[in-house]
Amino acid sequence: MQVISFKRTALFKRGIWLTAAALIACVATPFLLDGSLWRDPLPNLFGVGALCIVFAYFLQKTQIHRLADEVIDCDAGLKIRRGKIEEMIPFSNISAAEVSTSNGIHRITVRLRVPAKLGGKIEFLPQASLWSNLSKVQRVAVDLTDRATQAQGGGSGRQ
Repeated sequence: MQVISFKRTALFKRGIWLTAAALIACVATPFLLDGSLWRDPLPNLFGVGALCIVFAYFLQKTQIHRLADEVIDCDAGLKIRRGKIEEMIPFSNISAAEVSTSNGIHRITVRLRVPAKLGGKIEFLPQASLWSNLSKVQRVAVDLTDRATQAQGGGSGRQ
């Protein structure tokens, strides 16, 4: 058994949410302290609301909340945990694993043949030691796909 995901994904996700909340609080605090929020609330609330919308769009677009907290490569499959939900996904249920890069951050997406408790696809950040090496991250994804193909009885996926 080997952890193939970033070990601090839960902390990373929590940090993103807390950063967004802290920036919103920093923007709203001056209006609360000088009393202008109570005298003329509409312009101030509009600015804070616009900032909230920008952060909500960013968080929805990056799908940070969908990242698995931990992915362990076991002999029979992948043991995946996101929050309090933990599930064992056998390699026979994996159709493919692929790498996507967004804003310089590589993710591995594991697509499932039959959706599980965690959904039809599982996304996770690879180990930090692989972040700067796209070819090694792609090798991890190819290895997962090959093992899934072998579990389906299709032999080796490599030529």
